[in-house]
Amino acid sequence: MKFENENIYKNLSAYFNDRKKTFFLCFSVFFIIVFLLLTLFVVKFSPQAWDLSVSKEIQEDQNLILDIVMKAFSWIGTVYVAAIMVFSFAAVFFIFKYFKEGLFLLSCILSGGVSYVLKMLIDRPRPTVDFVRVVEETHYQSFPSGHVLFYTVFFGSIMIIAIYSKILKISLKILTSVLCLGMIILGAVSRIYLGAHWFTDVIGGFIVGILFVMVSGSIYIRSKNSA
Repeated sequence: MKFENENIYKNLSAYFNDRKKTFFLCFSVFFIIVFLLLTLFVVKFSPQAWDLSVSKEIQEDQNLILDIVMKAFSWIGTVYVAAIMVFSFAAVFFIFKYFKEGLFLLSCILSGGVSYVLKMLIDRPRPTVDFVRVVEETHYQSFPSGHVLFYTVFFGSIMIIAIYSKILKISLKILTSVLCLGMIILGAVSRIYLGAHWFTDVIGGFIVGILFVMVSGSIYIRSKNSA
């Protein structure tokens, strides 16, 4: 009887593992196709009505305090600040001997290289004062948003670490996830509010960020399960 139960457990585990691999592959292919179509669109066409309308809607209520708040959220995604955040969080994990978590967070640094390469290849211009209010002058090209890519990768990684943690209570896992999602959303909104990106740039950064986290997160989760 014990032998039969073990066989049933192994068969179920194999079945669910296969299902996970299938879902992972399907979602990966879906996001890649969506990103390629979006890339083709932004290369071939000028900013369309939804880009302009989203920028207009977000920039509608403007004031000095909101400018400062949005600049603060945007500042988190700048190269030096982002690097300091990644290395600082990774160092904390290493100090407390959570080496897998530390390495997982260090992989976020690679998102900067991914963002730079895509920007140079796609070469979409930034929004100009002809269309939007430009609060913050920016460098490099516009698509995809490097800030949003980093927010998605970094805070998405923190979410995964929290969710798969064996020491955090469920309430802390939920709180961490909500805060991380809030940071991703506010970071994306700040880039449009400041006139640094179009809505489609933000969506592009979000998609690439999800793909990045799917790959790095799956490696981290697999290493946790095999321990």
